[in-house]
Amino acid sequence: MMKAKSTLAKEMENAIGVAGVFEEVLRRRAAECAPYQGALSRAFTLIELMVVVGIIAVIMSISIPFMYHELHPDSLKKVTKELMELCKDARAYAVLNNVETDLVIHRELRQIDIQPGSRGIQPSAQNGLFSPGVSGQAWRMADQQPSSGASGGMNAIKLPDTVIIEGVGINGDDWTEDEIARVRFYPTGTSDEFTIILLSSSGERRNVWLDAATGFPDFEVDSQKFKAK
Repeated sequence: MMKAKSTLAKEMENAIGVAGVFEEVLRRRAAECAPYQGALSRAFTLIELMVVVGIIAVIMSISIPFMYHELHPDSLKKVTKELMELCKDARAYAVLNNVETDLVIHRELRQIDIQPGSRGIQPSAQNGLFSPGVSGQAWRMADQQPSSGASGGMNAIKLPDTVIIEGVGINGDDWTEDEIARVRFYPTGTSDEFTIILLSSSGERRNVWLDAATGFPDFEVDSQKFKAK
């Protein structure tokens, strides 16, 4: 009986020893993995990554159309802007070079360009200020000659296939069906009365017109407010 109890006690001691060793191994393994637990807890889960990717996709789907329109402006919008710049160029050319300048609309060619006209009012020597030179004779600067191109900008635009001229009015007359129509800008900064209606393939319209008193262009998008031909 005593021998059996002694054998049982030894087996219990051995079991406790093995459990202690196993516990020590687990403790060491936990200590080795401890530095990596913080990094793992800070990492993104798959669901979080999917949410971020989804948000980025939504933002891109919203911003891409705006970016496309900025890089590829609408044809009608682009033509309207270019025509207004062309009118400003023609006015500046007429004023700076003292020449009557025409904005010429070629219906068949689908082109609008600038062509210098006749000389404007020439200042006379009697009207000029007397400024004697070294010889005692009066002198004055030579009259400025017109340059070969438009003033500081483009001198012609070509209408795209998606934009047509629906109506042209000059000084109260309808020039829509004429092959060539001329709008004159004067050295005084004034111009002919002018209105043109542009129509896009999508049915959208723009009205560009001139303030005859100042020669400056403006435009309208509301068809109820278009300037009459």
